[in-house]
Amino acid sequence: MSEEESKKEGLRKIIGLPEAVAFGIGGMIGGGVFALSGSIAEESGYTAILVFAMAALIALCSALPYAEFSTIIVGSGGGYSYVNEVFPEFIGFVAGWWFFLAYSMAGAFYSVVFGIYMEILIGINYLVFSFILISLFMLINFLGAKESSVSEILLVAFKLIVIIMFVAGGLLTLNFTRAKIYFVTDPLTIINLTATVFIAFEGFDIVSILSKEAKEPTKTIPKAILISIVTVTALYILVELIELTAISSNLIPADASPEEIILYAAYNAFGNFGIYILTAAAIISTMSAYNATLYAVSRVGFAMGENRALHRKFRLLHPVYNTQYMSIIFSSLLIIGVVTFLSLVIDKALLSLTLGELASLAFAFSFALVDFSLIVHRNIHVDLTRKYSTPFYPYTPTIGILTTLTFGFIIAIKNIIIFLLFIFLTFIGSFSYLFLVKKAHSWQSMKNIVGSDIWKAKEALILKKYLTKIKYYVAIISYRCLMYTNYIYLSHFGHLEKK
Repeated sequence: MSEEESKKEGLRKIIGLPEAVAFGIGGMIGGGVFALSGSIAEESGYTAILVFAMAALIALCSALPYAEFSTIIVGSGGGYSYVNEVFPEFIGFVAGWWFFLAYSMAGAFYSVVFGIYMEILIGINYLVFSFILISLFMLINFLGAKESSVSEILLVAFKLIVIIMFVAGGLLTLNFTRAKIYFVTDPLTIINLTATVFIAFEGFDIVSILSKEAKEPTKTIPKAILISIVTVTALYILVELIELTAISSNLIPADASPEEIILYAAYNAFGNFGIYILTAAAIISTMSAYNATLYAVSRVGFAMGENRALHRKFRLLHPVYNTQYMSIIFSSLLIIGVVTFLSLVIDKALLSLTLGELASLAFAFSFALVDFSLIVHRNIHVDLTRKYSTPFYPYTPTIGILTTLTFGFIIAIKNIIIFLLFIFLTFIGSFSYLFLVKKAHSWQSMKNIVGSDIWKAKEALILKKYLTKIKYYVAIISYRCLMYTNYIYLSHFGHLEKK
C-alpha cells in the first residue's frame, strides 16, 4: 500500500517521531532493566557490557530489515504485513498468528509483573492489579490512539528521567578505581546470556506497527527504530556499569536477589529516596510496556481482520473514536483469559517466567521470518526503488535469521514444555484458520490448501540471486583465509622446507 493510498483509510494520522520513539523505548525498557540487568551482572561480571552490546547489534540486524520494509509497505500489521506481502495466505497467517501470540503473551507477562509488584507493596492478590491494568489500558486505547500515545510519552518520560538520575548518581558517587574488574570468557555462557538479553530489545518491532497511523511513515518509522535501539542500548550499558561497580566494590549484599541489585545501587547513590523512586519506575515501566504491547497486538489483529486471516470483526473501527475497538477488546479479553488460565495451573513464581519465555520464542521465530521475507522481497522486486536500504545486505538479514533462530532454539532446549506449548498454539491457530476462515472441514481439504500455498511460495523460495551472492562472498572469504593461512605457514616453516 502506498503512502497516498493509506491516507484514504479510516485510521487517523496522529503519530509523529516523538510518539513512535516513545512506543519503541516503552516496549524495550520494561521490567528488564530492573531485574534482568542485575542477573546478567551477577552471572558474567564486566562481560555483561559486551553481552548487551552484542544483543543490541543482533537486534539491529533484524531491526534494519524492518526499517526498509516500513518505507515500502505502509500497514498496521508490522512484521505480519511484511511477510504477508511476499508469501501466500497460509504462510502469512502463520506469521501473523506468531506475532499475535507473541504480543499477547508479552502483554500477559507485563500485567502479571505489574500485579506482583503491586502485591508486594499493598498486599492484595496480584491478579486484581493485573486485571485493573488490562482494563485501564483497554479503555485508554479504546478512546483513541492519541490518548494512548500521550500516555506512553508521559510514562516513558518518567522512567527515562529516573534511569538517567540513577546513572548520574552512580557515576558521581561510586569509586571506580576500587572496583575489582572480572570477566566471564566461556563462549557458551556468553551466547546463552546474549540470548537472554535479546528479549530486552524486542520492542523495536512495535514501531513498525505504527506505520498506518504515522504522519510521515516512510521517514518517521526508520528514524524511530534506530533512535529507540541506540537510546536503549546506551541506557542498558550505563546501568550495567553502575551495578557492576557496586557489586565489585562489595556494596551489594551477597544474598541480594537480581531484582534487589539495582535497588541497593540506587540506595548507595541516593539513600532511601533511591529505593522509592526506582520501585516507582519499575511499576511505571511495566505499565508503559503493557500499553505499547496492547497497542501492537490490537493493530496486528486489525490487519489480520482486514486480510480475512482473523474474523472480520477485528477490522471494525469505532464510529466516534475511530479506533480498532473490536480488536482492542478481543485482545484484552484474550490476555485476561491467558492470565486467568495459567494462574490456575502454574505457580505465581513461575508464571511471569513462563509467559516471558513463550513470548520470546514466538518473537524469535517471527523475526527470522521477517528477515527471510526481506531476502525474498529483494529477489522478487529487483528493480524496485527503495527509500531506505538495509546496510551490508545480504549479511544483515542473514545474521538476523541465524541468530534469532539460534536464540529461539536455546529457549526451546532450556524449556521443552514452552516449545511444545508454542507448537500446540501454532497448531490450534492454524486449524482454526483453515476450518473457520478457509471453510476446510476435512483433513484432506486442509492438506490441499496448505500444499497449494507452499507450492505457490516456490517462486519466492527460488533465491538464485541471493544464493549466488552468498556463494560468491563465501568463496572470496575462503580464498583469502586460505591465502592468509598459506602465508602464515610459509612465514614460520618456509625455512625448514628449504633445508
